Amino acid sequence: MAGVGRREFLLRAGLLAVAAQTAACSGDEPPGAGEHVVVIGAGFAGLAAARTLADAGVRVTVLEARDRIGGRTWTDTSLGVPIDIGASWIHGTQDNPLTELAAAVNAATVATDFDDVVVYDRDGEVGADALDRVAAQWSTVSAQLAARTADAPDSASVADALSGLADLTDPLIAWTVTSVITGEYAAGPEQLSLRWFGNEGGFDGPDVLFPLGYTQLSSHLARGLDIRTDAVVSRIAHGSQGVTVEHTHGTETAERVIVTVPLGVLKAESITFEPPLPADKLAAITRLGFGLLNKVALRFAQPFWPQSVPMIGLVGTDQPVSDLVNGLPVTGEPVLIGLRAAQAAWEREELPDEQAVAQVVAALEAPQPTGALVTHWGTDEFSCGSYSFIAVGSSPDDMDTLGEPVGDRLLFAGEATHPEFFGTVHGAYLSGIREARRLLD
Repeated sequence: MAGVGRREFLLRAGLLAVAAQTAACSGDEPPGAGEHVVVIGAGFAGLAAARTLADAGVRVTVLEARDRIGGRTWTDTSLGVPIDIGASWIHGTQDNPLTELAAAVNAATVATDFDDVVVYDRDGEVGADALDRVAAQWSTVSAQLAARTADAPDSASVADALSGLADLTDPLIAWTVTSVITGEYAAGPEQLSLRWFGNEGGFDGPDVLFPLGYTQLSSHLARGLDIRTDAVVSRIAHGSQGVTVEHTHGTETAERVIVTVPLGVLKAESITFEPPLPADKLAAITRLGFGLLNKVALRFAQPFWPQSVPMIGLVGTDQPVSDLVNGLPVTGEPVLIGLRAAQAAWEREELPDEQAVAQVVAALEAPQPTGALVTHWGTDEFSCGSYSFIAVGSSPDDMDTLGEPVGDRLLFAGEATHPEFFGTVHGAYLSGIREARRLLD
C-alpha cells in the first residue's frame, strides 16, 4: 500500500474542508454527517480518525480504556522534565504528516544522529578504530542480508541469514545487531521474517525528538472531541441494524465503529466480537508479530557522560539496556533513557522497578539517580507490547487483511494495519485518516 505524501495529504485535507464548507453553505449534509461513529482507542490512529470525521461534521464518540489519551505515546513529567516513555521520535521529517502536525502546534524538535555514539564495554570506552572496523563489517553484512530477502522462503528468519554472514561471537557485532535490528523492530532476528526484512517504507530527513513531548500533538488532535476515558470495551456486536459497543460505563449504539486497539490487545482477545471475526483476519492477527521495547529513564544531579553525544551503547550479552539516549541536548537536564527490546525486555518485564534501576546504574558505574521511571508495556493490559513487526510466516498481506473492514460497519485502524509504515506513529496516524475517509467516501 502506498503511503500518503505530504502534498497529497494536504490536498486531500483541503478538499475535505472545502467539501464540508460547501455542504454547509448549500444545506446539503456531507457524507456520514447523519451517522454516529464510535472510535475505540484514543491513540494516534483513533484520534486521527475521530478528528477527520468530526471536522467533516460526523458525530463521533471516542472510547478510551486508559485514564488519558495518547495510547502508546505518553509524555511523563514525574521526573520534573518531559520524557516520552512510549513512542518518542518522528522518524524522517521530510513529507511526514507528523511534521505538519508538529508545526501546527509550534512543537520544537531536536534531531538525533544515531551514528554519533560513544560505546562502552566492560573495559571502558571502545576505541574509534574498533568502531570503524565494525561499521565497515556491518555495511557488508547489511548489503548481503538485503540481497537474500527477495528469494527467502516464508519460513526463514533474519537470524538464519545472519548466522552465515556475521560473526555473532564478536561482542561489537552482537551489540550492532541488538542496536540496529532488535532495537529497531522490538523483536529478535530469530522472530523477524527474512523475506520481508527492510520492506517497510520511510521518509527522508532526520529523526527528531520533542523537548516538550508527543502529548502536544495528541492534545491538539483531541481538541473538542467527545472522548470517554476509563471506558474499557468488552464486546462489539455489529449487523445490519448498526453496532453496539459494551464498555465499563454502559453501552454505545452507532451506525459504525472503528477499532484502533493495538495488535497485542487483539491477540489477547480482550474484546469479544459478535459475530466473530472472519477466519482470515484471525489468522493475520495470529501470524503477525507484536514486539516489546521498554525504557529505563534516569535523572541525575550532574551529567557524568559525554554531554553532546546523543547516543550511548553498552556492549555485552547481559547488559540491562543496549543503548541510552542522552536527554541533555533534548531537555537541558541530566537525563539518560535506556532502551531494551525483545527478549531482554521480556525477561525484565516483571522485575521490580528498584531492581531494574539498580541494574542500569551498576552497568553505567553511575552515581545514584535523583529520580527514575521504568516502563512495562508488555504487561500493560491496554497494549500487551509495543508495536508490530512482520514475523516469520507472516507478510504485509496480513497487515492489509487486518485493516480490511468487516461488512459495512466494523472498521480497523492502527499502525499494525499499515503495511508500509507499521511500527510508527505516522503509520497509526495515516491509518486513522484512511478509515475515516473510507466512511466519508
